[in-house]
Amino acid sequence: MVFNLFPRSPWLRGKQELAAQNPSEAGSPRIFLTGVTGFVGGAIAANLAGSASFKEMLFLVRAQSAAEGVRRVRASIARFTRSAAPPAVSERQIILADLKDPQAFSDARLNDVTHVIHSAAVTSFADRPDIWEVNVNATLRLAARFSGHTRLRRFVYVGTAMACGVARGPVVTESMRLPEERAHLVPYTASKAQAENQLRERFPELPLVSVRPSIIIGHSALGCKPSASIFWILKLVSQLNRFVCPPTAHLDIVPVDYCAQTIVALTLKETLGFSAYHIAAGLNGSAMVEELLQAFHSMDGTAAGQPYERVSEEALLPLARSYSSRYAAENRVAKEPGSGLLNIRMLHKALMLYGRFSKLNYIFDTQRLLSEGLAPAPSFLDYIGRCDRSTRKLSLKAQMAYDFK
Repeated sequence: MVFNLFPRSPWLRGKQELAAQNPSEAGSPRIFLTGVTGFVGGAIAANLAGSASFKEMLFLVRAQSAAEGVRRVRASIARFTRSAAPPAVSERQIILADLKDPQAFSDARLNDVTHVIHSAAVTSFADRPDIWEVNVNATLRLAARFSGHTRLRRFVYVGTAMACGVARGPVVTESMRLPEERAHLVPYTASKAQAENQLRERFPELPLVSVRPSIIIGHSALGCKPSASIFWILKLVSQLNRFVCPPTAHLDIVPVDYCAQTIVALTLKETLGFSAYHIAAGLNGSAMVEELLQAFHSMDGTAAGQPYERVSEEALLPLARSYSSRYAAENRVAKEPGSGLLNIRMLHKALMLYGRFSKLNYIFDTQRLLSEGLAPAPSFLDYIGRCDRSTRKLSLKAQMAYDFK
């Protein structure tokens, strides 16, 4: 039996049970979304775009004017649709602010909000100076703004499954307390763990639900059209056919549209059994490295039939150098844009970081999510071909730019 450290609080349980008994009194949701111009936030907005409550949504946007904010929101949503015309967004839906501004959440329109989805974050794996200010301090200011807010029905915090830290496998559950900074590979996951822990400790009255997506790659229908983030490193590994993890290591990958759909469902569901959920492929949907390599090799014939070789971290720098030289030579012959040496330092850093994550061999438990009646995630192998086709006209440099801005 797993002990649940994060059950619903008595206050939240009572509020949800009252809403379930009197659904007509709850009224239509008014959602406040942060991070709308980001990958996950944009997908959330796109998922809600066809709903009755979309016109009442509020978006936190960095912009010089409300008109510019509207353009940024519409452009973000457009990435996730085949439609030539993104949904209408009005200037009254735009809250102009920077998360680092202490007054970012002072707008009076927030008084009418019933649901908060906080997806904004600095997601870089670099040790950026603004990570803690944005990911922790701004999150706590947002929670303070809505703490005790009588209209608020749910505060959804978008964390990350990797906030569990290291040495937690092979199957990671949601019930454990997230570890302190020393147990993390990068400052990003440490900041997300710190923020979630602080939310629970400092704001026990907040109707908090934390969602922890696993590795988000591509879109199940659009491939990497919205973003090529992380996909390029998998393809690179398939071309090298060498990496630091064993071929039996699992990668728990979900598409961004499934992630967004699940976040929206957990946001709007009247009652929930828990206050923390993984959004992950889980035991049935995770793919082994050897399966991913086979899929890539069947698509492009690279290294087909050659055995995968597990190497040490010390071998990654020579691999990065040789691959960069080969990339430049091939592009010069083909006269393709993006020719020239790749940034070897960035390439080596990416191989090191993702290599260390892959060696964790994590599968994230999804029993809680399934217990809510929500659909399981599609397997990455089901849409890997769409990701590959959508990136064929993008140079590796262009794909790397999604992760090294």
